Amino acid sequence: MGLYAYASYMQTGFDIMEYDKTLRRLWAKRVAASFIDFVITLIIAYGIGLIFNWGFEMILFLWQGIVWFIYSSIFDSINGKTPGKYIFKLRAVSFIGPLDVWKALARNATKLNIIIYIADIIAGLSTEGEPRQRYSERILDSLVIAEFKEEKTIRTFKIEEEKEEFELPE
Repeated sequence: MGLYAYASYMQTGFDIMEYDKTLRRLWAKRVAASFIDFVITLIIAYGIGLIFNWGFEMILFLWQGIVWFIYSSIFDSINGKTPGKYIFKLRAVSFIGPLDVWKALARNATKLNIIIYIADIIAGLSTEGEPRQRYSERILDSLVIAEFKEEKTIRTFKIEEEKEEFELPE
């Protein structure tokens, strides 16, 4: 294949990850944040399951997803950050307008089932388009971004002027 043949197709997120360290770092943070949120919601669902005497399979495959969906939707609509995103300095944003309750509910719908959520991530990375988005985020015009706080440092220094005395010729 010639040099120009590669320029004729769009790359997938997986293709871009091969050479883009920043994208790999973003997805590593997103996966780690999702894992933290998954564990938190699993503990909440397990606590509720103990009260109602549910089996672990029912908690894991049904109630944990419902808790994760509600938990993520509430946090995303308030400030775009779940506790997992907060730890890794990530934020969910919308391209069009603010990330309100309805957009948060829609973007977190795939979290109702862990298998669908993982498939959403894989579909987003294996298709052409914005490599930072899950597939459902492309439909909803939202994504998760890394937050960087600029540290402004002002360096002060003292300039000493050398004063020379000149004698004027007479």
